[in-house]
Amino acid sequence: MILILASFAVIGGLVLLGIGADRLILGACALARRARLPEAVIGATIVAAGTSMPELVASLTAAFKGQYGLAVGNVVGSNSFNIGAILGLVALIAPMAVASVIAKRDWWVMMLVTICCCVAAVTLGAFPVWVCALFTVGFISYAVWSVRSGHGSEEAGEHPVAPMASGLSALWIILGIGLLTAGGWALVWGSIELAKAAGVSDAIIGLTIVAAGTSAPELMTSLLAARRGQHQIAVANIVGSNTFNILFILGVTGLFGSLPVAAEIAHRDVWWMLGFTLILPFIWGRRLIIGRIGGGLLLGGYLIYLGLLIRSALH
Repeated sequence: MILILASFAVIGGLVLLGIGADRLILGACALARRARLPEAVIGATIVAAGTSMPELVASLTAAFKGQYGLAVGNVVGSNSFNIGAILGLVALIAPMAVASVIAKRDWWVMMLVTICCCVAAVTLGAFPVWVCALFTVGFISYAVWSVRSGHGSEEAGEHPVAPMASGLSALWIILGIGLLTAGGWALVWGSIELAKAAGVSDAIIGLTIVAAGTSAPELMTSLLAARRGQHQIAVANIVGSNTFNILFILGVTGLFGSLPVAAEIAHRDVWWMLGFTLILPFIWGRRLIIGRIGGGLLLGGYLIYLGLLIRSALH
């Protein structure tokens, strides 16, 4: 019986992810048009926050249970997955143009907060409450700054959606976030139950299914946006999600108590996260395009990292 429910959960989760991504993108684009904001700004704030809801719930739940390694590892692992696996896979399917605001501003913000995350993890061995408070304030400041600086800019341009009432666009955004969150968790639960039935170890499940499952909303949203030619949202969603994961998820989670960092995360995983972050400008180059070759390099790098994780878990 549990296998039947798990199978339906996986199928239903994928359906919910597809519908949720569609509604979130529609509402976000309509809001961007109405507010005269570039899609990249909406993608890096509202869409990024919405697709990161599963990571927020997972980290908060883990922290309240005292599973600090999972709370921190979820953020670090998701950030590497977002760049390596999601951007890599999406670029292989549909090469993406990168908005100049992403290359000139949002990537720099993501890079700086990633470095701060690495420094805290390595030198302090934890994320103290004061660091997490600074992260939280930093995210609020970044979100406000992004919206204010993007309002009425030339990149707002024409949006590929029809005009829509503010109430309706807000409804689609809220509904999309809700469906993405529900779909992500249904997919994770169903996949875990099926993997357990197949005899897969908990370590492998945590390193693969949970990490990928909580990032499934980012994958579906970026993939759908790229297929529709809405590259600003596709790329901004990932860059914004990584910034959101560190500043807001770690920030809010750590407000309830210091978050210790496991030795393997400090010595290995944060450096892979930083590496994926630093390589992005070389991937999109002066043309500001993530092509299939760049996508293949990102995905190949993540597969190497995943192989190291699995090898470490088996020993």
